[in-house]
Amino acid sequence: CSLTYSSSSSILQGGYAHPLSRKWQAKTALTKSMFMYPIFITDDAQASVEIPTLPGQRRWGVDRLEEFIGPLVAKGLESVILFGVPLNCAKDARGTPADDASGPVILAIKKLRSLYPNLYIATDVCLCEYTSHGHCGVLHSDGTINTPPSVDRIAEVAVNYARAGAHCVAPSDMMDGRIKAIKRGLIDAGLGNKDAAGSAPSFGDRKCYQLPPSARGLARRAIQRDANEGADIIMVKPSMPYLDIIADAAQLTPDHPIACYQVSGEFAMIHAGARAGVYDLKTMAFESVESMVRAALLSAILFFGTAYSVLYSTYFDTSNPLLTGLPHPLSGIYYFANKSNPLNTIFIKRAWGWTTAAFLLILVSAVPQTALTASPSSRVRRGAPTRRDRLSKYLLCTTIWLLFTSWFFGPSLFERALVASGAECILAFPDGDAVRVPVELCYTKSTITSTTHPDIFLLPKLYTIGNPAVSDSKDTLEKTSEQIIGTSDRRLTIPENWKSRPRLRSGHDVSGHIFLLTMSILFLVDQIQPSLSADVWPRASQFHKWAIAANMALVAVWLFASYTTAVYFHTPFEKFTGFVLGLASFGLTRLPLFNVGALNAKHSQRNRKA
Repeated sequence: CSLTYSSSSSILQGGYAHPLSRKWQAKTALTKSMFMYPIFITDDAQASVEIPTLPGQRRWGVDRLEEFIGPLVAKGLESVILFGVPLNCAKDARGTPADDASGPVILAIKKLRSLYPNLYIATDVCLCEYTSHGHCGVLHSDGTINTPPSVDRIAEVAVNYARAGAHCVAPSDMMDGRIKAIKRGLIDAGLGNKDAAGSAPSFGDRKCYQLPPSARGLARRAIQRDANEGADIIMVKPSMPYLDIIADAAQLTPDHPIACYQVSGEFAMIHAGARAGVYDLKTMAFESVESMVRAALLSAILFFGTAYSVLYSTYFDTSNPLLTGLPHPLSGIYYFANKSNPLNTIFIKRAWGWTTAAFLLILVSAVPQTALTASPSSRVRRGAPTRRDRLSKYLLCTTIWLLFTSWFFGPSLFERALVASGAECILAFPDGDAVRVPVELCYTKSTITSTTHPDIFLLPKLYTIGNPAVSDSKDTLEKTSEQIIGTSDRRLTIPENWKSRPRLRSGHDVSGHIFLLTMSILFLVDQIQPSLSADVWPRASQFHKWAIAANMALVAVWLFASYTTAVYFHTPFEKFTGFVLGLASFGLTRLPLFNVGALNAKHSQRNRKA
């Protein structure tokens, strides 16, 4: 039977037609099945040419593929992506050699399909390697991109790669409309079950059609466009400089697998740092990839919680002065909307204390660096954090926590941000009336009594907390303030021993809980990760293994706490700024300054060898 589809986005089978692509639909921890190896194919069938700028990488001819790919498949490699690098073809303005039946990419697809039937094969789809002018499409006479014929040509190449046997076609050109054209071409050719990967964004120097590095808004629009046009996978490239775009992709397209491509520049950078002794190659390779997984996972949790709070109006604007001191309106219905629940009172309110306790368990039980350095295994020796490394990162995070939430040469940074964004220092009386007091009283957390601050008891009210309908307008208050000051003394109506502290209200109240939970999660995962290495774990004591288990349990609690906070408290933008601050704060611990111990151990090992 034949089917007629109303749009290219109607086809979902491309995202799960292959056993491996079905695995990718699950958002899981980092596994071997998530890696895709890039292979550079040239038109010399016997070629095996080293690429000087990419250590360990070569350009391969079709007849040499088996000797290279075979050992990797035996180790568990499940997918590859092919890049054509022709050296001897006759290039032209349309990139005709791109889908030549005797060209390197199509020959490589057929070769790999015959050798490894279960190997998932993706192909880069772009014209720049095949055009005489080096651009990714067809040009106008004045040298600018002619989009319609460019899109048609790119779609034609993609369909021919799919006909040759590719499971996935991954355009990297960033032409408007090419995902829809490719998807429609695959459907018309009876190949609708092939994956179409939207590369969003692909940054580069082809400025008239590739996205500028600072254009986060454009990247978000491109992600949504490609998903709407029928992309089965969203790919972000480069990856490490654009972890925020990866996080955006996870939020904007939560039902799509997110692919992160480390481009040649990132690969070369990681190797260069390892050669210079800045870090261990294997450790950094894993950390760079795991950072992409973490960015997507944590941001997805916060996104779903925030989206739920907006859709169902569950969030409570804690900076609204009229709601000061009132319980969450849903606290009687939803358990975690009540601030007195144990998760909030026992854990979240003491988040850094719990994080500190969990960290100390790891610190005192970790395998000593001296034991690892003495190991005959170079994989154990290199890259393992010392206690000094761990402690310096903890002290940095603790300092950041104190600066933002407790002290910064007087008021905390959060308090300064509140006042800068329009917050006022408000004192609430027992009858609900609220008055404005000098901001210094909030900064110093002064206790107000009728004896210590008698003038405050003569101030006119701004509003009545919890009852906006009876609140006086600003104009009315200004007109009657002299009369009220002269005739109304609250000391006559409040309890004699009454005392209270004023609070900052209104302004942008950055979510301190989201900030601290984000930083705590990333910090603990960073502490846990080295111990899970196959080289370190067998050497760990039973106490250390229990410490790791306790830290994992606390990370799970913090993830759940992040979700409940996102659902019930603060405005979406306040939660977003808390998340960004948490990410940035943890990012500071990645600086070489806080990895001195591991570097010294590595240099000492080199000196002993010398």
